[in-house]
Amino acid sequence: VIIFYTYKNFLKIENLLISIIENLSYNFNYTLQYYDIEGLNNIKEEEITKIIKPYMNTSIFLLPLQNISNSIFENNWVKNLKLKIDYKNKIFIEITEFIPIGIYFFNNNKYYFNSKGKIIDYVNSKNYNNNKLITFVGESSTINAYSLLEILHKFEKDFHKEIMLATFIENRRWNLLLEGNLLLKLSEIDMKQSIENYIKLTNNLSYNNLIDVRMIDLRDLQKAVIEYK
Repeated sequence: VIIFYTYKNFLKIENLLISIIENLSYNFNYTLQYYDIEGLNNIKEEEITKIIKPYMNTSIFLLPLQNISNSIFENNWVKNLKLKIDYKNKIFIEITEFIPIGIYFFNNNKYYFNSKGKIIDYVNSKNYNNNKLITFVGESSTINAYSLLEILHKFEKDFHKEIMLATFIENRRWNLLLEGNLLLKLSEIDMKQSIENYIKLTNNLSYNNLIDVRMIDLRDLQKAVIEYK
């Protein structure tokens, strides 16, 4: 009974304080009137304003910043978020978005994914990121993609741009499909050495020789097996 009575009185006091703060805020213009949003690249601004608008004209001191933060974090593009108010009439929202490292192809659909292998968003014509992202296929390919990309980025950027499709084979190794439909089968032991062997090999082949090649098997680090069209 004492706990219940105390709780009821606490709620009354809390509601009274909220009412006082609201009245003072309205009388002295301490209500939310403006917002500033920074860091948007893939997120549409209207998605954030839709979360903020219900709180417009409410007391700047009573803004539920945690609730606002939780709502913004529901967007998969949001990596980090900073919220602050000017204690007058404005809220500042600074968003850091995830950077997609590749595109995952599954069930005839394409999805952006981040360095942790987490799906970010569905790829469509409106949000397509045309920065030559590699398309990945295969079970666990998104989880293992980052380690492959780390190796690829050690080589000249032109090689990375040649790759159209990376397929993770039996959770063990990669096949890379290059422009011109040239298939490379990489070793599961040493991917970097496989690519180095490919580059050494192609340096000794002319363009005319290379366009006739359909596949280069680099799984054996001591040799390369070439299959022609």
